Formats: sequence, C-alpha cells, structure tokens
Amino acid sequence: MISIKKATENDIPIIEDILLDVVHWLDSTGKPLWTKEQVSWQSLSRHYSIDDFYIAYLDEEAAGCMVLVDYDPGFWPDVQKGESLFLHKFAVKRSGAGKGISKTLLNFAKQECRRRNIKHLRLDCHQFRDKVRKLYESEGFVCVDERCLFGKYYTAFYVWCDEEP
Repeated sequence: MISIKKATENDIPIIEDILLDVVHWLDSTGKPLWTKEQVSWQSLSRHYSIDDFYIAYLDEEAAGCMVLVDYDPGFWPDVQKGESLFLHKFAVKRSGAGKGISKTLLNFAKQECRRRNIKHLRLDCHQFRDKVRKLYESEGFVCVDERCLFGKYYTAFYVWCDEEP
C-alpha cells in the first residue's frame, strides 16, 4: 500500500536519503541530474521549507518524495503566486521503482490543487529524458515550452489543467 504524508523536521534525513538514492542511480546510468550537494538539506533549505515536502511510503517504507509550492518565479516568472502549484524534487528510490509511487505522488499533487482550488499543476524536467516525459504525458501533463535555461539546462515545461467542474 502507498501512502503520502507531509514532511516534518524529523523527516529531513529521509528526504535526503530518497534524493541521494536517485542521485546515485542516475550517476550510475551516466545521466546525472542533481549532485549530492544539491540534495543536502543545507542546499534544499535555501529554496524550500520542510512544509513544502511530501513523502510517499510503500508499505510504511519511505520510497519517494516531492516538493509542492505555490510560487516559482525562477522557472515560471509569468505565473502569479497562488495561480498554480509547482512540483519539484520529484524522486522515487530504486526500491520503489515500477510500483506506482510516481503516479500516486502525481495524483496526490492534482488532488492538492483541487483542495486549494487551483486549476494548474506545473513542473519542469530535463528536455531529453524521454522516460520521465512519457510518464508526465501519460498523466495528463502537456508540454508548453522547451528551452535551455542559463545556457546549460535543457528544460521541458509541463502543465496539467484540472478539467473537473
């Protein structure tokens, strides 16, 4: 069974462990994304508070995490605070891969949009990561832009729009 809970200060080592697991796996595949320094709480806390994190548990074992924020002027400068939710640091440990954690986290984020009466969920990902892009597209996200940020980050921008009345 998969459950999701809002993170607390006690969960900081769990978040770091999940993200570090993904860093090691991506490095081993020759497709690095984040560095271990970027997923340390010291670095993460510059951009996010603990209240922004959610953790997915598979049979009570921490297996995935994500950040949900309502403002992202760095990547989405034209979207006003509160108009969308933005998903970041979306990660699933290898032990949870292929077990529905990604879809459960995405569905939770969509439900959180509905709970807050927000119509759009936005995210960005590496432009050339076809597998993750297919996941987002299969979950109703539409690519609205592709561009190279800061001269080095090839990025695809996705939006999900709530169609429920």
